[in-house]
Amino acid sequence: MEFLATGVLKGPHGIHGFIKLHSFSHEYEHLMNLREVSLRKDGVQREFRVEEIKPSGREALIKLEGIDNPETARTLNGWELWVPRESASELEEGEYYVADLSACRVLSQGVHVGTVVGVIEGPQALLLEVAAIADGKRYLVPFMKQYIGAVHIEQKEMELLVPELLT
Repeated sequence: MEFLATGVLKGPHGIHGFIKLHSFSHEYEHLMNLREVSLRKDGVQREFRVEEIKPSGREALIKLEGIDNPETARTLNGWELWVPRESASELEEGEYYVADLSACRVLSQGVHVGTVVGVIEGPQALLLEVAAIADGKRYLVPFMKQYIGAVHIEQKEMELLVPELLT
């Protein structure tokens, strides 16, 4: 089963072990029916049963089995919430999971010019960290329509519209 990172835990809320949950997609509806989750941080993975998830302003609150007070909840601050792909937020046309962009081949006029080796959340858009074939250096390419054309997730390829970004 394939898992995707969908959010990060932000710290305790209240006295009963609820934890603030920030969704990477800023959507929470898809999380409301979760029964089990995987938490990951620094190469460590822990599995939890979900007792309750409820909306709270711009975030959600999650109650995990065995986490019953703010002190224990605080120990999970910064852990990423991973869910099965089928439980992740549904994508609109032109939207992609960050995990699917990683390792895509970057093409310019049909020629392989680089590979996406990382994705960074920038202030205006995602930034693709591309390892260029020509010089082996890494460049940041904004994931915006003026720079990136067609994206074919199935083939793990995307079109670079401005090849000068890799020089």
